[in-house]
Amino acid sequence: MLVKLKTIAQQGGCRCRYPGIHDAQQSGSRLTTRQPKMISIARFKKLFWQAALALWIALTAINLTTVSYAAEPQDHIVVVRSEQTVAEIVEYELQSIRYARQIAAYNGIDSVASLLPVGAILQIPRPYMDLLDFGRINFVKGDVAHTKTDLVVNPPKNGAAVHSGDIIRTGSDGFVSLSFNSGARVNLQPNSRVIVKDIDCARSAEKCVISLQATEGQVASEVTPAAKDDKPVQFSVDTPFLSAAVRGTAFYVDVENEVNRIGVTKGLVAAKSGNSQFELPKGQGLSAAAGIPAQQVALLAAPTLVNMSENQLFSAEDSINWLELDGAAAYETTVASDAEMSQTVVLQRGGEKNYYPELEAGEYYISVSGVDQQEFVGLATRSRIRVAEISERTQPSLNIERRGGVVSVSMSNYSGPAQLHLGHSFDANDFEVRIIDSMAEPVLLSLAEDQDWVIRLRKVLGPTAVSSYSNYYVLNAVE
Repeated sequence: MLVKLKTIAQQGGCRCRYPGIHDAQQSGSRLTTRQPKMISIARFKKLFWQAALALWIALTAINLTTVSYAAEPQDHIVVVRSEQTVAEIVEYELQSIRYARQIAAYNGIDSVASLLPVGAILQIPRPYMDLLDFGRINFVKGDVAHTKTDLVVNPPKNGAAVHSGDIIRTGSDGFVSLSFNSGARVNLQPNSRVIVKDIDCARSAEKCVISLQATEGQVASEVTPAAKDDKPVQFSVDTPFLSAAVRGTAFYVDVENEVNRIGVTKGLVAAKSGNSQFELPKGQGLSAAAGIPAQQVALLAAPTLVNMSENQLFSAEDSINWLELDGAAAYETTVASDAEMSQTVVLQRGGEKNYYPELEAGEYYISVSGVDQQEFVGLATRSRIRVAEISERTQPSLNIERRGGVVSVSMSNYSGPAQLHLGHSFDANDFEVRIIDSMAEPVLLSLAEDQDWVIRLRKVLGPTAVSSYSNYYVLNAVE
């Protein structure tokens, strides 16, 4: 493939190929060290690097194989505002000096350390700017395939670049999280497929454009402007029957064989189905199918978690519980190792109103949503949880004495911190969790005598280590 890279147009009658640089030479600045005879060394270097750049474009696997320039090369033009070197300008524009030597040669400049005067013009070929237009795979787990033109990487690695034209697919146990320079994040759940239609976030663009096509499964997106760039973000996801465009929000699309869904969990989404347009605020969803008009629905409210206490430790003996939600046919529980919920550890859906964290010790984040009869996933409740290993299986022995409305609780041969569960019944939703700093002295509890009480404790043996629970101790109401 031949790629023609032209220089910028002549300015002010100057017959030189690099306006601005010519002006600098007229004013006494020396940007080149050799004058042309038949053909200058600088001109030879320029032609050499043009040929090398064309070869690089032809061979690279980052979707530059379709680049072609007709009348205009669409180079990125940099007008020097203050005296800077080529290396400094390239580092700022491309966030790397890797191609500074090639760009200097392309402009007929011998050294990347050449100081360009104010008003000089430096051209950066568009293919180099296109290097900015990519995403990254931040997390991959299970069966995931990343297709780049005819190349399949299975599974892809964390940190791998994603460009326009790439296809990401997840299998039955696959999860993948993508991030983009704009600050947008995209999470694919199992059995999903996404095509990256377009990424255009180069500095020369007035806005950052990211366009995806979801053809299967569930894809969750969160779009926020990048902190380092105030450029507006135009983010869109298309499905066979729906399209969604946003500038700053969180939403998901769910693609099944016959029905497509959009659910908005934050911000506002401009959705389209056929010739119909919709504005979906937080808590609203939209479904569409072939031959059926799109229907707007209200998403279920977020469930209420119960018995969650600060500094509480969970183990496989504990359950995380929530109250029944009106209209919920099932509940979707996601556990991730990061607060953004991108690095999924567990995803389950079922009718139970609890989750047992059978996980390795550490810090996690849990998200729980109700799922309605139409398969819309509702708003989520999120919480940080700390999971501990049961390092001592022996059940602690409790000593409990009741004196009127005061109950004294102690542990035999243990004076460290403990976790106390106190309730009126064995119902998991009925327990209050208390963290006891020290069991060196008996713990005194003020408990109503006319009610039944259930007590159990366990040792806290470290930041992520606990013992098994004691047996339940039941205090019957005093008549």
